[in-house]
Formats: sequence, structure tokens, C-alpha cells
Amino acid sequence: MSQQNRESHRTEKAAAVQAAAARKQRNGRIALVVGVLVVLGAVVAAGTWAGSGKSKVDPGDYSGIATAVTASSLKLGPADAPVKVVIYEDFLCPYCRQLEASTRDFLRENAAKGKVEVEYRPVNILTSSTYSARAMNTWAAVLAHAAPTAALKLHDLLFENQPYEQNADETTDADILALVEKAGGDNAEVLAAAKTQDAAFFTASAWAASSIGLTGTPTVVLDGQKLDGLSVEQIISAIEKKVAAGS
Repeated sequence: MSQQNRESHRTEKAAAVQAAAARKQRNGRIALVVGVLVVLGAVVAAGTWAGSGKSKVDPGDYSGIATAVTASSLKLGPADAPVKVVIYEDFLCPYCRQLEASTRDFLRENAAKGKVEVEYRPVNILTSSTYSARAMNTWAAVLAHAAPTAALKLHDLLFENQPYEQNADETTDADILALVEKAGGDNAEVLAAAKTQDAAFFTASAWAASSIGLTGTPTVVLDGQKLDGLSVEQIISAIEKKVAAGS
């Protein structure tokens, strides 16, 4: 082999070694990415399972608070309370769950003291799955055919057991009815009503949402003023300041 051929051979061999090393490094990066994705997938799956399991916290006992039922909502607290809070919420909305977790006890305690009237108005705007409508329809059945306290407890349980939106349809009607039982609203009338959609309730809910120009959830109307363009934290702060001020 001539000197020139030997040099060419060494050059080709060096290039092959470099290419192999590059492939090894690239494959290592791919394996790392795949491993991270697998771990993340496991975390998400575990979170989904935990989120769709039984509630870890029982709803509080607010049976002593004055209640009133409307065509599409549940009111707590006296009608002459100095502060009125109307909450439009979707049972599948994670921001609604955040608002609920942060304001529930505060609003219930002040409703019991006569300082605030809070009105819960479920709406069905998250239509990528059937869960939002199914949960809302079941809540409507309890509202219409069981005690208001059962509807209140189911409201709380639906948020405490809220599934992830992308997995929401894995939550069955039986799963929702198990929460109805836990809330104490599983009488024959409720179970029968839950089998078909309550068209009147959905129409009344849609009309109420349209009347305020609702575009997303949660939407809060505080003493007649819709709180637009605020974060959940800002909404919480506005509610707390208004109730503290007493008007």
C-alpha cells in the first residue's frame, strides 16, 4: 500500500470512529430524553389516578346557613347580606377548583354570620369531553330533588375529586353517582333525573352566562360588578376586601 493510500485509509478510519462516537452521544441524549418522558408520564399517570380518587377532605358542615334554590343556582347566606358574590364555574375548570379551595371556608363562614350571600352558578363551557355536562347535570338533579345541603356537599366533592381535563371521560357516571351518595343525595328521584339531561337547567344556566357576557371560568360578579381581566389570586383578594369592608 502506497503512502498516499495509507493516509487515505487512516483518514477514513478516523472519520468512521468520529461518526460512531457521534452516534453514541446522540443515542445517549435520546435515551436520556426518553427516560425523562417515561418518568414524567409516570408522574402524570399517578397524578391522574390520585386526582380521580376519593376525596381526602370531607366537605364542611354548613347545614345552618340559609339556602335558596333558583332555576340554575344555589344561594347561601341571607338575601339581605351586605355583600353579594356570584360565582360562575365549570366543574372541570382547574382555575375554578383553585378559587373554590381558596374561598370556600371564608365565604361559608361569612355567609353563616350574615355578612355575604354567595351564589354558585355552574356552567358548561368545557365541551372537549362529556364530563363537564355530566357532572353539571347530576348536580342539577340533586339540586332539584334533594336537600340544598346535599347539593352543596356534592358541589364541594365534585371540585375535590375533579379529574384532569384530558382524562375526564375516564370518570364514569357511576363515579359521579358515588359522590352523590357521599353527599347524601342519592334518592330515587335524583337517580332517575340524572339519567337524562335537564334541558331547562342547561338553558337557564346558558342564559345567565350570556346575560353577563361570560367568556371563561371562573367568572365572579361582586356586588353587581363583573370582575374582568383578573387572576384567580386577584379575584380572591377582591372578594376578601369587599367582605371585610362590609359593602
